[in-house]
Amino acid sequence: MDVHEVANEIVAAFIGGNKVFIAGNGGSACDALHFSGELICTYKDKKRKGLPVICLNDNVAVMTAWANDKSYDDIFARQLEALGREEDIFIGLSTSGKSKNITKAFEMADKLKMQQILITGRNDACPCNWIIRFNTKDTPRIQEHTIYFLHEVCGKIEQKMAKKG
Repeated sequence: MDVHEVANEIVAAFIGGNKVFIAGNGGSACDALHFSGELICTYKDKKRKGLPVICLNDNVAVMTAWANDKSYDDIFARQLEALGREEDIFIGLSTSGKSKNITKAFEMADKLKMQQILITGRNDACPCNWIIRFNTKDTPRIQEHTIYFLHEVCGKIEQKMAKKG
């Protein structure tokens, strides 16, 4: 899967009335927030409407309550269970591909019949529909590739949405 394919899947979801969910840990959480901000607000097209992207890292009250009362491993899966629907998309960012809370979110996304995209490095990766894998195990390089990739996806989404009217 490449930039065009990811953008096509996301645009098809938006046109179909679906949402995109994204999550990560640490620096990847920041990248997830950045991506959602670009699509809710604007990337380059200052005139387009906001797009339905939910960053699962954003609800600190839910995350800390669930982690305290139940398990940190399920903080994203629980939110997908509550908010996700069939044909929505879940994007998980994990430099290792093994983060338990991302893996469990993919399991929930699969249960809900959501589309699933993992962005990771050259690591063992959790099972999902599509994997974007950068050929490195170096965390800073994976994060740099990730934000570049996500910016390219944002640009393609804006181009495709502008053509759809």
